[in-house]
Amino acid sequence: MNLDAQYDTSKQLPDGDVLPYFDRFLRESEAARTNVPGDLGRRYGKHERETVDFFPATSAGAPLFVWFHGGYWRRMSKDAFSFVAPPLVAAGAAVAVVNYPLAPGPTLDEIVASARAAHAYVLSHLSDLRADPARTFAGGHSVGAQLAAMVAAEFPVNGLLGLSGLYDLDPLRSTHVNDWISMDAPSAIRNGPIHNPPLGNPTLLAAAGEAEQPAFHEQQRRYIDAWRDWGHAATELPAPGHNHFTIVLELADPASPISTALVRMLHS
Repeated sequence: MNLDAQYDTSKQLPDGDVLPYFDRFLRESEAARTNVPGDLGRRYGKHERETVDFFPATSAGAPLFVWFHGGYWRRMSKDAFSFVAPPLVAAGAAVAVVNYPLAPGPTLDEIVASARAAHAYVLSHLSDLRADPARTFAGGHSVGAQLAAMVAAEFPVNGLLGLSGLYDLDPLRSTHVNDWISMDAPSAIRNGPIHNPPLGNPTLLAAAGEAEQPAFHEQQRRYIDAWRDWGHAATELPAPGHNHFTIVLELADPASPISTALVRMLHS
């Protein structure tokens, strides 16, 4: 399989159709917003997409989890990922789900800056979330994991969750993805988590679906190795039977292994 196909997530699917998964994310998230009180669409910047949804904890002093969605920097939104909140709120955490500007308008540097601005905004409003400033965590899926990791390189966090993450961006320069993100070598390094160690001493949880292309497993393996070389704890979680899209739905199920591991990390 050539490099372009390795990073084409639709190639994991028998019919190549990703839209049913996106529809399910939206349905799950609409249901979540009816079940868990939220303070939605809070603005952290001037761009129309620089908004974040708050799902406060039920009591003060809670751990905070900040979530960044995937979509190869060009599609999806926070509105499709509210489903990450209910299991975590039920487990005693606060959740913030971030929106950010999409390519091809902004550069990757600008998207990363937006993600960091969102995190800074969340940290400045912890009382609204009933969150403990000493217990902050970040996570994301696909390029959302990249953004969460770049946040962790700028702000100390206690832990990071990466699902099907992209951590070394240089290979993507030779794929169709670069048609809309236009990375050069320096920007791939500036914004590549594998070149940007986290601050503090956080823990990493990482998982890639069993059915994903080898490139995603290689990305994860190399990032875990780098994380350990930096002196931090890292755990690879198995995701049997999952592809690039179904793995995220593990977070909608409080009894799933990934949800269980995440809650354990939040309360460690």
